[in-house]
Amino acid sequence: MKKLFTFILISFLATATFAQNVDLRRKITVTGNAETEVTPDIIYFSISLKEYLNGKTKVSISTLENQLQKAINAAGIAKSDFTISNLSSYNYVPEKKKNADFLASKQYRLKLHDLNKINLILDAVDDKGIQSRT
Repeated sequence: MKKLFTFILISFLATATFAQNVDLRRKITVTGNAETEVTPDIIYFSISLKEYLNGKTKVSISTLENQLQKAINAAGIAKSDFTISNLSSYNYVPEKKKNADFLASKQYRLKLHDLNKINLILDAVDDKGIQSRT
């Protein structure tokens, strides 16, 4: 039994020494990172227009929409880059009277190639009529 135990121990130690190969080649380990600044060539800009009350008169969504369209034409943006993304209007039911307090709103999406045109567009539209811009 002692011989068997000694044989198993020697064979175990022999296989353990062969299993642990040490790589003696020289190595260089390099770690690093890099940053690059990229200027976007296409910018999607969302603007929401909403009717508002100027005193007792209501400034309609069509007036604000005309201001926005004129500003976009003046900025040289193509019509295909100017789309309506959301529309909120009064649900007309013939039996009911129209709610005079309802204010319609529209949300547009602009596809711009030059970020400087945003200021030209926003300056041409009445600030009270702009609900949000992102």
